[in-house]
Amino acid sequence: MNLRSFLLGSATVAWALAQPMPQPESARAKPPAAPVRTGTPQAAALKSPGKAVLLSLLLPGGGQVYTGCAWKTALIAPSEVTLGCLTVREHVYALDALSAGDDAAYVRHRDRRTVFLWWTGAVVAFSMADAYVSAQMYGFDREIRFTMSPQRAGIVVGI
Repeated sequence: MNLRSFLLGSATVAWALAQPMPQPESARAKPPAAPVRTGTPQAAALKSPGKAVLLSLLLPGGGQVYTGCAWKTALIAPSEVTLGCLTVREHVYALDALSAGDDAAYVRHRDRRTVFLWWTGAVVAFSMADAYVSAQMYGFDREIRFTMSPQRAGIVVGI
């Protein structure tokens, strides 16, 4: 399977997950009430954590786009794609070195490939965890912001 068919398949699955599910006639008779988070001044429709995690797994930054965190997408998606490309590149170099009979180069590229693969997995896992938390926290009116300012006694960190 080549990269183009993988990306096309991932995009198709993500599109299918984003489509509304057809409902039987009995369910269509009454208008569906959107779930809302109560207790906050601005109640917003909830986001599905499962869908956010799945989108984040299938598409780089997909869960972050789903939860409305575009700035996180700008960080996570290029990281996943870059690390994935570096992994594939080192794999190709390792195969070339193996076919040429250069054992030292093969071991070097194989080890680099493994390191890039671990980093890719770590970024994907972080992306999935972030999408889950962002979906759970979606609709809250306050965000935690860390500020640091110099004071006479040193640095004060406020939340």
